[in-house]
Order: sequence, then structure tokens, then C-alpha cells
Amino acid sequence: MNKGIYYYVTISTDQEGYHLLHRKECKRLPVKEDMVFIGTLYNLNQALSTARINFKKVKPCIKCCIRYSAPIIHESVRPVLHFPQKIA
Repeated sequence: MNKGIYYYVTISTDQEGYHLLHRKECKRLPVKEDMVFIGTLYNLNQALSTARINFKKVKPCIKCCIRYSAPIIHESVRPVLHFPQKIA
């Protein structure tokens, strides 16, 4: 079973008017007074949906959210031949 992750949203906004979504272990996490705990959630989509209930413009932190939400591919890619090879 997946382990829940603590997510926080900044109260202040960036230059574009977005609040930033952070994970608990983020090195860019702001001071305690400038963030709101939104819950223990299981993935980035859940966290963004929950954050957008109270904050309309929310984007994930590049360092802590985007880096860990990308799928990890363990398989090597093998080419597929769609046409038979010509035998010379």
C-alpha cells in the first residue's frame, strides 16, 4: 500500500500569482507562517486538486513535486519491426 505524503501550500504567491505546492521534505519549503498544511495525500494529482479547493492558482514545486511525480521506467525499449526484413 502507498504511504501518504504531507503536502503544504504557500500563502504568498510568486510573480505570476501562483501559490506553490510543496512536499514535507522540500528544501525550498518556506517558513511555517507562510504555509498551510493541506493533508496527507498519495499523489501529486490529489494534492493539486485539494490545494485548488481553497487556492485557485496553484502549481507544484519543481524541486520536490515534479521530480518525484515523474514515472520511473525500468524496462529497456526494444524496437519493433513492422515490416518484414528483406533477405538478400
